[in-house]
Amino acid sequence: MKKKEIIFYESNSFPSPGPEILELKVDNKGSIIEEGVMQGIESELTETKIKNFWKKMDELNVWNWDKNYSFGRICDGHMWKLHLRNKEGKVKVSNGHQEYPYNFKKIINALNNLFGSKVEKGQSFDTEKEIIEFSSEYYGGGMYILLKDNIGSVDESGKGDFLNVKIDEFKKQNFWKNIEKLDVWKWYNKYPHRKPKYEPLTCQAYWNLKIIYQDKAKYCSGYAVYPKNFKKFTKELSDLMGVELNIE
Repeated sequence: MKKKEIIFYESNSFPSPGPEILELKVDNKGSIIEEGVMQGIESELTETKIKNFWKKMDELNVWNWDKNYSFGRICDGHMWKLHLRNKEGKVKVSNGHQEYPYNFKKIINALNNLFGSKVEKGQSFDTEKEIIEFSSEYYGGGMYILLKDNIGSVDESGKGDFLNVKIDEFKKQNFWKNIEKLDVWKWYNKYPHRKPKYEPLTCQAYWNLKIIYQDKAKYCSGYAVYPKNFKKFTKELSDLMGVELNIE
């Protein structure tokens, strides 16, 4: 049995005058709401266009996007949500806050081609191919590590005292190979993943990890709970950045 198709995209930026929304309605009608416009525009979406859109979603592998792309505590900025379901029943619901999958621009282009819209045309999306961002906070201290554009920065005290780190290319390539073996890409987004029997004690470590490499991305965080191979991961990160990383 064929499923009802869903194509829905919404974005909003503070302090913008309103959201941008694209939505597939009944009878292949397309609804377009542009930023700051209350009354939507209706368009005809042909079967050929819709079929080509789903083909593009398969090519871009949108079905493997994470559910959530957000990092840290951001009070404003750009927020977005994508909800898709094709006739075969494949579903993807994904959202983000100032963070994006690596091929986000191509998905936006595919949506604009389908609806005849111009959403996000002036938006600049941060979709680096290689980034590592790790932070931890605990009573009396913290740590922040960033690798971006092949430049490393470390704050071992959590007080904003950053030290630039020279990244060895061989070590970096070895890092990516080793975390592949550790299945970091399969980690849950939240730890604990399920509600524990006993709540963790207060004054323990809260941590965040954002990691992107080519076509893979992982965003996860936790409080006093870690993936089973977390120590091995932090050992690899310590070797790469030249710092002692131990938050457990």
